[in-house]
Amino acid sequence: MSSGLALLAAALTVLAPRDTLPVPHAYLNAMAAGTRTSTGAPGPDYWTQRVDYEIQARLHPEEARVTGSEVIHYHNRSPDTLREIWLNLPQNVYAPGNPRNRTVPVTGGFDLTRVVVQGVAAQVGPEEGPVPTVVSVDLAAPLGPGQTARLEIDWSFEVPEGTFRMGREGAEVFYLAQWFPQVAVYDDLEGWARDPYLGDGEFYLDYGNYTVEITAPEGWLVSATGVLQNPGEVLVPEAAERLAGVSPDEVARVVSREDRDGGRATAPGDAEGLLTWRFEAEDVRDFAWGASDRYVWDATVATYEDDDGAPRSSVISALYRPEQPNWDRAAEYARHAIEAHSWWYPYPYPRMTVNEGVIGGGMEYPMITIVGGGRTPLALYGVISHELAHMWWPMVVGTNERRFAWMDEGLASFSEDLFTPTLFPDSPGGLGSLQGYLRIAGTDAETESMRPADLYGPRGNRGLASYGKPATVFRALRGYLGAEVFDEAMRTYIRRWAWKHPHPLDLFRTFEDVTGRDLDWFFEPWLYTTRVLDQSIDGVSVSEDGRDVRLFLRDEGEIAMPVIAVFQVEGGDPVRVTAEHDAWVDGRMELEVRLPGPLTGIVLDPDTIFPDVDREDNVWAPAR
Repeated sequence: MSSGLALLAAALTVLAPRDTLPVPHAYLNAMAAGTRTSTGAPGPDYWTQRVDYEIQARLHPEEARVTGSEVIHYHNRSPDTLREIWLNLPQNVYAPGNPRNRTVPVTGGFDLTRVVVQGVAAQVGPEEGPVPTVVSVDLAAPLGPGQTARLEIDWSFEVPEGTFRMGREGAEVFYLAQWFPQVAVYDDLEGWARDPYLGDGEFYLDYGNYTVEITAPEGWLVSATGVLQNPGEVLVPEAAERLAGVSPDEVARVVSREDRDGGRATAPGDAEGLLTWRFEAEDVRDFAWGASDRYVWDATVATYEDDDGAPRSSVISALYRPEQPNWDRAAEYARHAIEAHSWWYPYPYPRMTVNEGVIGGGMEYPMITIVGGGRTPLALYGVISHELAHMWWPMVVGTNERRFAWMDEGLASFSEDLFTPTLFPDSPGGLGSLQGYLRIAGTDAETESMRPADLYGPRGNRGLASYGKPATVFRALRGYLGAEVFDEAMRTYIRRWAWKHPHPLDLFRTFEDVTGRDLDWFFEPWLYTTRVLDQSIDGVSVSEDGRDVRLFLRDEGEIAMPVIAVFQVEGGDPVRVTAEHDAWVDGRMELEVRLPGPLTGIVLDPDTIFPDVDREDNVWAPAR
């Protein structure tokens, strides 16, 4: 047996008693290499690559065009020698002839006018036909472990009219994302991540530092990932002073409608009427920005604690057109969301900005999000809270969104559902996601969550499979484990995988490691299949005095879940009995209980913890 096969056999021996979930060969190999473990923690030899960017860009609003130049420093921290680098060119989803699974305006994609790799001019993509969204570039010399490659790229593109993740509204509001060539991820599981960007699956990127200069006309407010380095150069003194003095006690108007209409939104430009905004961002996996000459700017401060209980804070901004309903509360909503989601892990960045416009829903990037249009207060808060939950998943915990969309969308939806009632007590919370799931659970319209995002299908399955269902599933798991145990496991997962790239097994195994429980029975049916839960009361036997009860249960569905049965007692407190999932035998279960008083009724899962598809057979009352 070769040494490689011996290591693989050893990994299989370790896993055999513990796992019944599918374990990919790539994951087994990573365990053998010491980068992954059976506990869900990164292995002692875990590594990630790092990519630093220096970018200069200019917005040409009247031409709806962005031109740019970038220098990329790609640091090879892997144990492998690389002979090529793969680039993400996501703007090419808008190029004619490229495959896509969304309807988009065809604008041409990137026009790459110069590509230099290690000082040598490089050819990117085929000589004829469209350039794909993921392409390889040969290296002039192999890039060994610990070495850095330098890439220089000049490019431009036409900004598409408002689309699902970026774009513009006429020449009034711009939101720039997927706007520069990026290096693809090279990881310990698959090597180069070469999945094309088709539209549905989002992004998988490495972390690094960004230094970005954005030139726009005077009067245009620019917001972006990172910290603005030159507010005194681009804002009038009064606005710069207001920005520097923001506090958690109020929402300050940094730039008002009167400022904007009076020509005081920004400082005067140069001889060409241009201003350059300089931003820096550390340890982020992407960079996005927005610009408009119709925006006003509100700001406040979110406060929370770090792991040691020391106070921390971040400046919160909202940029919006003031005629949009309820956006004057957007900064307040963003502040609340950052403070609430910091329950899992202290928000690690010094800024968070919410921009209005362009898209129908919301789309997240590090330290900045775009949320479309006017909404009711609850609807606006819900979208803001969801997009800001993404600052944890996937901005801190760097999941592969193309392969496992539910790992970021589902956990963000779960977190949104959990914290929205803390500001809107009458909101449905997790029951909204539950009802969305139940509407199509078990039908042909449902698709299992554990599949690549681009393969969910054409009937809206992505929304259920990656948002509503996993949010419902993790709500059920929290209800089963209890908030204290669940929250400890979730916090452990985030801390283990912050600024790293977890696989779903790392999440599952961390929960098992922290709780000390085998949870394969839970994760497998809920995330790998479309089976449903349907517990029912099949019969009740009651003694003459009504105190000795035998409850007969039937599993009408296909998922063996714990049973929570509440026995209502005449003149007394209800008696709650919980039976574990393995008490089911051939789809049947019996519970015996001695009650302190005569039985008056039985309810299964009265708190609606579990997503039972038929709750009408979960209630029993004695005949009168």
